[in-house]
Amino acid sequence: MFKVELLYPAGETGNTKKYGMPQDMEKDLNLKVLYDAMAKGDEEIYNACRQVMTTPITEEKHLRFRQQMVSDAVNNQEFYEEIYRIANEALKQIEKQGKRNRESSKTMQIYESLSLLLVLLKYANQLKSHLRSSQAEQTDGMMHFVEQYREYYSDDFAEDLQQMIEDMSFLMQGGRLVMTAGVSGGLKCGNAIVNCLVPVDYRQMGKTRQRLRKVMLRFFSPEAVMLNETALKQEAALMEENGLHHVVQMYQGFIKEFQELFFHLRTQIGFYVGCGNLYRKLRHLNMQASFPILCRQEGNVDIRDLYEVSMALTTLKNPVPNSFSDSCRLHVISGANQGGKSTFLRSVGIAQVMMQAGMFVPATYYEGNLYDNILTHFTRREDCTMNSGRLVEEMKRMDRIISRITSQSLVLLNESFASTTEKEGSQIAENIIQALYDSGVHVFIVTHLFAFASQMYGKKLPQARFFSAERKDDGTRTFRMIDHEPTETSYGLDLFREIVGV
Repeated sequence: MFKVELLYPAGETGNTKKYGMPQDMEKDLNLKVLYDAMAKGDEEIYNACRQVMTTPITEEKHLRFRQQMVSDAVNNQEFYEEIYRIANEALKQIEKQGKRNRESSKTMQIYESLSLLLVLLKYANQLKSHLRSSQAEQTDGMMHFVEQYREYYSDDFAEDLQQMIEDMSFLMQGGRLVMTAGVSGGLKCGNAIVNCLVPVDYRQMGKTRQRLRKVMLRFFSPEAVMLNETALKQEAALMEENGLHHVVQMYQGFIKEFQELFFHLRTQIGFYVGCGNLYRKLRHLNMQASFPILCRQEGNVDIRDLYEVSMALTTLKNPVPNSFSDSCRLHVISGANQGGKSTFLRSVGIAQVMMQAGMFVPATYYEGNLYDNILTHFTRREDCTMNSGRLVEEMKRMDRIISRITSQSLVLLNESFASTTEKEGSQIAENIIQALYDSGVHVFIVTHLFAFASQMYGKKLPQARFFSAERKDDGTRTFRMIDHEPTETSYGLDLFREIVGV
């Protein structure tokens, strides 16, 4: 059976496990904005991008393969768009045929199966013709796909299929199924053999010739046997129908395999088309993007000019970028309100998701690690869907996160445990974060809990780093993260003065 292998190297399935809590991650990181930009209104591309981006790459060779494919899709956008168009149109035509088949008689199902074969033949030939382009030879993945497709859908097979459809064109154009059968007990036909298919295009005949057709068959066709007994007529009609159905069934495997081929091709190529769309959008907005590098030393990161891409796509402006480099596994971010802390946290999460999808990232340089899971815990407003208070809901979500964490996971926390008192929230946060740190989990946490932040800072943990949202003396926010010990104030009075004007 033919397999479309354009997301991972040939013969390898790669990681099939999604992120532990993908819906929470998508909501917290605002990934829908990315999906929309990639899809450009196409629902199938949207679903393809969502499916691929929530299934992380966890091996270096798979990362290299995917990056090569994404780079090729960015540089040869029209080539990939045409493959997607062929696969998408083929599936839409197949879907139309399927809707009719569900309520059709057996005879009509045979007719429509032939129609479906004609649809598949049309788009299979279009794909084969398109893959002759020199652009199909740019990457190992695409070259392998082309070779496999040519071998699977060879010229000989295509000719045989075309001839079979032409031979059976009597269902659409008129013709005869020549069969040999005996008469068994109860005037039933037995020992039936399909001798040949004789296609005749009666649509090209004049009306007079069409009226003479029965006479010609009755008196001059050597194969024609006139059946006067009603039982024999019924048996012969059934035998003819079953004979046709048997011939069509021979090609059901081909129909099923090509349906699956076009389905997987649409999903995988749809993702690459989406990457091309996003890249062009960023370039149009004069925003930087680069392909990330896998760090050789586990835990080390080197990130330059990282920005929050969903904000950039929403505001159509370049957000303030941030840069940092270290080998820490705990990053605590505090400081001024409205200083860009949550934006910075999302920028880290989004970039990591993009990296582990094999994509480019919104930074001039990005060297990082591969995680087996990315888990997010952002504060939520209390609403009617909650069955209990905010703190209880937070703890339930945290419990789900803990059950999915490994030492190779990345956890992003934004204002977690702020729904209770400073003292209680700080105690909860300290216990959980210390346990994660001791387990080797990589954690970024944005917090206003001064007691928690100061306690963690006082421990002088060797692999912990403390950022603060920069605020100038006049209250101006630069939206940059700087190394700074936690402070007792978040400068809420700055916002009061700005809003109230006092």
